[in-house]
Amino acid sequence: MTWYEKVLPSRIKTERRTRSVPEGLWIKCPQCSAQLYRAELERNLHVCPKCSHHMRLVARDRLAVFLDAGSGKEIGEKLSPQDPLRFKDTKPYRARIAQAQKDTGERDALVAMSGLLKGQPVVVCAFEFRFMGGSMGSVVGEKFTRAAAYGRDHRAPLICFSASGGARMQEALY
Repeated sequence: MTWYEKVLPSRIKTERRTRSVPEGLWIKCPQCSAQLYRAELERNLHVCPKCSHHMRLVARDRLAVFLDAGSGKEIGEKLSPQDPLRFKDTKPYRARIAQAQKDTGERDALVAMSGLLKGQPVVVCAFEFRFMGGSMGSVVGEKFTRAAAYGRDHRAPLICFSASGGARMQEALY
């Protein structure tokens, strides 16, 4: 601020308007740092149109892109993990599960669905890596088994998108 701006009062008053942009409308490409409009990125199957970087997909988005629109029906959606061993390390297992469920919106690390792929019936599973590294516990095993049985019963192929960090030690071999 100059000395005369301090001495003389301002004759023109300006109003500053702040515009709010809805959260998640724009996405920054981690490869080229381009600002991408979310709808355009979704039309481009989550591939950056500037540098061809493939964005990470959460399990539900992967299944939505893969299956015909509106054809997906979840398998085993009500299954929830238990803590039969009452496992505790630096944090109780129940607390870890609750935090992972809150962070991802999923009940466990596997999403299984039946649906159509180009009009043909299929069963599809996708691991959610954000849920405890996509680790496999009893619910993951049960959902996968139910998906395989559904595929067998309906003579539909089973397709799995694996993003698992391995077995979940907190459940051991229970």
